[in-house]
Amino acid sequence: MLENAGAGPYQRGLIFAALPFGVLLVSPLVPPLLWRVGTKAVLVSSLVLITACLCLATYAGPPRGDTKLTDQALTRCVTIWVCSRLFMGLAVAGTGVTVLCLMTRHLPRRSHVFANGVLESAIGVGYMVGPAFGGWLFELFRWSELPLIVNATATALLIPFVANMRLDDEEEDDEEEGADGNAADQEGGEDKRGTVGMTMRLFARPRFSAAVLVLLAVSISFGVFPSTLPPHLQRTLKIGEGSVGTVYAGIAGLYAFFTPFVGPLAENGGMTNPLGAMAVFGALLMAVAHLCFGPSPLLPMRFDGPRDWRLWAVDIIGGGVCYGIGSAFGFVPLLPLMQAAVVDMGPRYMEMTAGLSNAVYYSGELIGQLFGAQIVSSAGFPWASTAFGGMLVGSCAIFGLVRLVVKPPATVVATLEAERVEYEELLLSRSETPNLEDSEGEI
Repeated sequence: MLENAGAGPYQRGLIFAALPFGVLLVSPLVPPLLWRVGTKAVLVSSLVLITACLCLATYAGPPRGDTKLTDQALTRCVTIWVCSRLFMGLAVAGTGVTVLCLMTRHLPRRSHVFANGVLESAIGVGYMVGPAFGGWLFELFRWSELPLIVNATATALLIPFVANMRLDDEEEDDEEEGADGNAADQEGGEDKRGTVGMTMRLFARPRFSAAVLVLLAVSISFGVFPSTLPPHLQRTLKIGEGSVGTVYAGIAGLYAFFTPFVGPLAENGGMTNPLGAMAVFGALLMAVAHLCFGPSPLLPMRFDGPRDWRLWAVDIIGGGVCYGIGSAFGFVPLLPLMQAAVVDMGPRYMEMTAGLSNAVYYSGELIGQLFGAQIVSSAGFPWASTAFGGMLVGSCAIFGLVRLVVKPPATVVATLEAERVEYEELLLSRSETPNLEDSEGEI
């Protein structure tokens, strides 16, 4: 739509980068806001803002058809779109971080990986359905505003549903403070240090920073592909936009399918060692996908043009399958790993970790979207994709080295051990609870 209206690559890149910039700008501030106004107020306000931004983008849409806009009209259109996506990013930060904080508050920590996997699976389904459904609406009706109107209507319908949810903010906060002694305040938490002070205290943990580094590398990889992979596949394989969309749908489908399995596979060993191994395995599999997508000049293979079946196998099957599975195992464990590194600091620091993880993820996407196309244009896609794969390998090497050299603090070890004992006692009590129906039958 924007290309048909006459927007250039720089203008389109500015529009696409506005949303992740808004998310990373606000995400660290969402947890302190939740402590002051409550989760329901943040969720409802965010959904209202998203609906308003979609309506604003609809108002800015160019006329139907392929009519080029005048320079003045195009500048107005791009400005409104940038503002719309920027404020939508602020709202997306409110919804995303709030959901992660609710998950942290109301679920046992052993269930966080599974819950995060289910959440990412839903996001993967959205990445499959959303672009296909929106593209179908656009092609069928040739009305550029229709997908935005449908999206705004769907979001608006969620507002009364969320407004009537019972989230028990005050009761849950009181229970956490009583049970944990409000460790954040005792150790100079949010009230004394402020958001910046809490953030600096989190990054002072080497294991936390190492997990953040892997998350940044993974998110940069996510951000690079949307603007660089489609033209590369169209040029090398001579396929159209529909076929490229099918490749993306396949990758998203694999991601959505495998993410729910990460949690059950990791529920042992204190929730740290299996998660670290899974994160490294997934990131390295993503690096292999980067080599296949090129295909990398480092691969000992030469291909005979776009009709060579080996090129299709390496690009589509090798790259797509490795990226879909690797991104599931590489991304889902990272937030629980970050929280495990600071589990002794108290519940408020755990929620701050959720906000920081969201900010790091979208900062990586922003970097990938802003600079990915420039790197590809200067170095060529095969070498650029190889470099991004090397970035993933390097982050995994630093992550593994830090975990081998830097031992967790004694307070972290004690907290993890207490969680393990409590979990085993819970399982034992459940197994020893008599079955009331069987007892009544015997009587």
